[in-house]
Amino acid sequence: MAKTLKILSNSLKLTLQELRVNKMRTGLSLTGVAFGIFCIIGVLAAVNSLERNIQSEVQSLGNNTIYIDKWDYSGGPDQPFWKFRSRPVMKYEEADLIRQRSVLLDDISFLLQTRAPISHNDDQIASASVYGIVEAQNTIQPIKFQEGRYFSQAEFSNGSSICIMGYSNAENLFGTTARAIGKQIDVKGKKVTIVGVMQKEGSNFIGWDYDNCIML
Repeated sequence: MAKTLKILSNSLKLTLQELRVNKMRTGLSLTGVAFGIFCIIGVLAAVNSLERNIQSEVQSLGNNTIYIDKWDYSGGPDQPFWKFRSRPVMKYEEADLIRQRSVLLDDISFLLQTRAPISHNDDQIASASVYGIVEAQNTIQPIKFQEGRYFSQAEFSNGSSICIMGYSNAENLFGTTARAIGKQIDVKGKKVTIVGVMQKEGSNFIGWDYDNCIML
């Protein structure tokens, strides 16, 4: 025991002596160690934040939801896009047939997507995402509204010329989201009235950007 204490005492003395003699080297070593620790902590925090964001986006798409599309959402440079492009686009009649025949689905929605210029008087957005939706869209993927409302059943049945606008599009055309409600915009030569503006969301990891879209 005494021998062990003597060894520890001598080691401590040598360490303190080394610190006094080589202050600069010791300081640089401690700085390097501290910097390394901070880098590791920063990387771990960034990874955890990214993981939380991905989990949040996946949950927003629905935990028990199946999406059918001609495109592969995983992306990547090695994807055979020419094969995906040749795949047929799903038709509304096909989606309706699935709804009629399935005994496990609670509901089914159908969405068509294109891009088109939209304008109000002299103000124009050169290329906005235009989504054609059905009644169940708000059930399967609930829309959070900044202003206004969703389409009514009667409006769906009558094919009313109305739309829901993304947050950024509303601000770009009207200055504020509140001013957009009740205004008419031109979409491919057709006048449609804005009844709702979505909350700001940003684009998600599969490329849907609701801030810069309109829903018809």
